[in-house]
Parts: sequence; structure tokens; C-alpha cells
Amino acid sequence: MNTFSLKVIGCTKIFFDGQCESLVIPSDDGMRGILAGHENCVMVVETGEMVIKTPDNKEIHAFVGEGALEVINGDVNVLVISVERPEDIDEVRAEEAKERAEEALRQHQSIKEYYHSKASMARAMERLKVKKKYDQ
Repeated sequence: MNTFSLKVIGCTKIFFDGQCESLVIPSDDGMRGILAGHENCVMVVETGEMVIKTPDNKEIHAFVGEGALEVINGDVNVLVISVERPEDIDEVRAEEAKERAEEALRQHQSIKEYYHSKASMARAMERLKVKKKYDQ
């Protein structure tokens, strides 16, 4: 299978920089797949699970936060707020974040605070989902 250059960058680190066969990533209109030769584009990345398939047939699963993806001349760059492998997700911290978001949603808030709390809840729940899916 053909490969393409992929770079996945989180706020604090470069998560992946190399060749891959495919990328599946959550977008604003569902899960999107990227293969070699994909047309040039820019898309929104949503919170969820990302899967990278490498040329040696390994799959790398990760949680990604919001961000953007660009395909330019066959090279793919993903810039996201956060990116973590399932084994690196701190389940206790994610549970605490979920509880804080739940409590904030029970309070009277402005519209902005409400949407911020909803986003925090979604991130925490996706982290927990990815962690539990690949928990060994």
C-alpha cells in the first residue's frame, strides 16, 4: 500500500512524525479517513479517537482533542490541543474532570460557561472511552 508523510502535533509535543498508510480521525462531520494521494484540504478535528496505520502494519490508537488537519501536496499535518495514547491517559484525572464538568453544568451559568462545561465534559468522556477501550 502507498504511504504518505504524517505529522501529528499536540500543544506540548510531536506525537507522530513519519510515514503511514492510513489515518482515521474524528471530524466535524464524522470519522474521516486519509490515504496516500488524498486531495488538498483543510478540516476540523473533533475530540475522539485517532488511528494511524504504519507501513509495518501496526496501528497506533490515540485520544485527540480539537484542532485542524491539512493535506498539502500529499503531506498531512494534524495540529490538536491534546493527543494521548490510551496507556498515557490518567483515568483518575479524567474522572475528576468529568465530575467537575457535571457539577458546573448543574450550576446557573452564562451561555459561554455552559458551552465550555459541555466541551470539558465531552473531552473527559472521550478520554475515558479511549482508555477503557484499550485498557489491558
